[in-house]
Amino acid sequence: MERQSTLKVYSPPSYEVYGLAKNPFEQLASEGIEDVESIHVYQEVDMRLSMIISEVVGNKSSIAFSLVGPFGMGKTQRLKSIYKAILQQGGKPIYVKVDTNDILKLTRDIFNGLKPPKTRTNIFFENLSKKIGFVDRLEKMLSSTKEYKSRDIAEMLTKELSRYSYSALLLDELENIQTASEEDKILFFEMLRHFISNMPPGCIFGFVCIPETYEEYTKLFPAFFMRLHYEFKLRPMSLEETFELVKKRLNKVRIRDTDDPIYPFTEEAIRLIHELAKGNPRQILRLLHYVLSEASKHKFDPIDDYVVTTILEEPKSLEEYLTRIPKDYRDLVEVIVHKFNGGPVSYIQVAKEVKKPGAQVYEHLEELIRLGFLVGDPKGNYKVPEYVRKFLEEQKEGEE
Repeated sequence: MERQSTLKVYSPPSYEVYGLAKNPFEQLASEGIEDVESIHVYQEVDMRLSMIISEVVGNKSSIAFSLVGPFGMGKTQRLKSIYKAILQQGGKPIYVKVDTNDILKLTRDIFNGLKPPKTRTNIFFENLSKKIGFVDRLEKMLSSTKEYKSRDIAEMLTKELSRYSYSALLLDELENIQTASEEDKILFFEMLRHFISNMPPGCIFGFVCIPETYEEYTKLFPAFFMRLHYEFKLRPMSLEETFELVKKRLNKVRIRDTDDPIYPFTEEAIRLIHELAKGNPRQILRLLHYVLSEASKHKFDPIDDYVVTTILEEPKSLEEYLTRIPKDYRDLVEVIVHKFNGGPVSYIQVAKEVKKPGAQVYEHLEELIRLGFLVGDPKGNYKVPEYVRKFLEEQKEGEE
């Protein structure tokens, strides 16, 4: 009997008890969801971004903007919506997720966005002979930072994008070049400054960044920021917007009608989750996902603020914390706790210790973040929550 009980705890939860086909809060990033418009909660910034697109498309003007907000506020999804809008106009959008502090690689990634889709490779090769000089010149300037000519590179980019009626250059997570040398950052921002000063007609330039790094950049490169036409700062979700988020997500997976659009949650439960997440959309989704997953195992009905408090109550010891972690993921957390003293640690280091494929370990660590058992940091590492670190410190003091 005990064995059956253990298997039940760690089997995938069923949401049929609530009339739901699955947990609708599992996907944190809305840009990865089909028909995202039906579940997106629109804020003032969405209307203003729509106006920018209309202005560019309607008047063939060029606009540069920044989008600033903490992690999990929906910055990427909004960049992707602009990418999609330009694509629908038959234009050439370039989207780059900045994953390096190497300005040579980043600049190369931008120009790689000019490559045509595979279906047009023949046309590309037909025109390649005309571009040999272009490619050679670009490669020379990207061979080292000493060869990097900001103005020339910007002019080359402008010339290429001017071939299209509509275009966009969209840079995601620009905070990731923060660790580059100041000299390199000056070169890159100078290139961007020249580009937005001479954008072709029908072009949108936009980038997103977290507030702390954005503030640092504005002090270092005032000439660049003076060229921006708009600066958008994302705000946390209001309680009313959180209710809308819950209703839209639940409605997509309902297999049984209900008179209450937020069932199985009560208003008090959603109010508490909104407060705990401080209005951050990704944190709200993480909490909703975890609470619904845990509540379904025990068939709590409805899920009220008492249930939320019970599920989210912090463990009282390191042992209790480890016991709560799903069996399939426990070895990963034990390695982080015992081998790396709680982290931060990369998924590659963890994968080496547990001798599992890196991609699988990465996926499981991301799931543990989603469930609230681990937290991430801006560098993409993983670590235990603060209350677990206190257990480790107490344990170390006890050993001394």
